[in-house]
Amino acid sequence: MRGLRVLDLSLNNLSGLIPSYLGEFQLDILNLSFNRLGGQVPIQGVFQNVSAISVVGNNDLCGGIAELDLPPCPSSKSSKNKLSHKMIVIPVVVGVVIFLCLLVSFFIFIFLQRHRVSKKNASCTPSIMHRFLRVSYAELLKATNGFSEANLIGVGSYASVYKGILDNIQMVVAVKVLNLHTRGGSKSFMSECKALRAIRHRNLMKILSVCSSVDFHGNEFKALVYEFMANGNLGNWLHQVDVGDHEQLKEPRNLKLIQRLDISIDVASALKYLHCGCESTIIHVDLKPSNILLDDEMTAHIGDFGLAKIISTVSKYGIGDMASTLGDVYSFGILLLEMFTGLRPTDDMFKNHLNLHYFVKNA
Repeated sequence: MRGLRVLDLSLNNLSGLIPSYLGEFQLDILNLSFNRLGGQVPIQGVFQNVSAISVVGNNDLCGGIAELDLPPCPSSKSSKNKLSHKMIVIPVVVGVVIFLCLLVSFFIFIFLQRHRVSKKNASCTPSIMHRFLRVSYAELLKATNGFSEANLIGVGSYASVYKGILDNIQMVVAVKVLNLHTRGGSKSFMSECKALRAIRHRNLMKILSVCSSVDFHGNEFKALVYEFMANGNLGNWLHQVDVGDHEQLKEPRNLKLIQRLDISIDVASALKYLHCGCESTIIHVDLKPSNILLDDEMTAHIGDFGLAKIISTVSKYGIGDMASTLGDVYSFGILLLEMFTGLRPTDDMFKNHLNLHYFVKNA
């Protein structure tokens, strides 16, 4: 390199400072034109001869010998002034940014706090207040076509459930009519109302209204109005169903493995909410496939709170007939076994002390 006489680096898009060591070379010609070089041009060696160098086309160069007609380089004093100016401006800008960040964070915190409070309040807001419908006995009678058998979709110990269409809002609903002649029917109605008024969860049956009145014969009438679940109950998906005509059996519908898993998670989420997410612990007591309802998207909803217990502190089974969350969890375990084996806990194969629990355990 030190033996070079001609060095042409023009039109190379070079940037940065001109290396001062080029002044130590024995160059006759140095062409640095039309690059993007900047800073001070050296004044030793070849840089002392204006006819030997070319630096045109580098707009950010300064200094050098006078013949180059380049602008003078900023003095160290002005650099210090610029630096001191920056030292003042930067902290001010940083301070403003930090203040704005803190202000935004404060408002976000306030918003989230209010959102949490409203969410907490919403979780304990009565379901029937979310979309309260005022319905009379006459409206329910009309909606279910006189509580006809054609609209009957389920029968339990204390109630019958009918599909109906409410004319005033054109909405399909499930009407649970309590059998008040059965011992415990009124108590079941009150238990379900008491449990449902304080809970709200995507995996629980949503109650729309209640009707406590008298029928056209002067008899006491009580009913609960729920959202209609298009895909019926889980029991009908798992097992053969007696359709009533000449003892015909309807084959169970196919549930994919992932659907069974999703339903299991839905039920577990609802149980966790009932046991841990409410002000008082709510125990379902009667968790089984027929009480798991499926909507049109196959999302599971726990229903039938007629036997539910509301307690302030969790107790355990074994002390009299006191209900417990442990009982719900055990029922959930049996439900899982039933879902993934397709066998009922009361299947005919379970005799001589064999049951679903031990069948799976032995397998």
